[in-house]
Amino acid sequence: MTKSNCPNCQDLRWVCENHPNRAWSEVLEGGCQCGAGMPCECNRIDDFEVPDVEGVIEEVEGELKKTRH
Repeated sequence: MTKSNCPNCQDLRWVCENHPNRAWSEVLEGGCQCGAGMPCECNRIDDFEVPDVEGVIEEVEGELKKTRH
């Protein structure tokens, strides 16, 4: 379940991966995009396990190459 008026993401539902207490935005006051975006705690579903995506996409010679497992 999601909540509104989140102090972390400012209801954007995404936060900076490096600063999970800051909205993933360069426009919002206090926002940050120095890292990748990730879902805010208010945007997560209970009992949902995030799949391990490491290795699904690997960088090869400056280009992204999708790999299958």
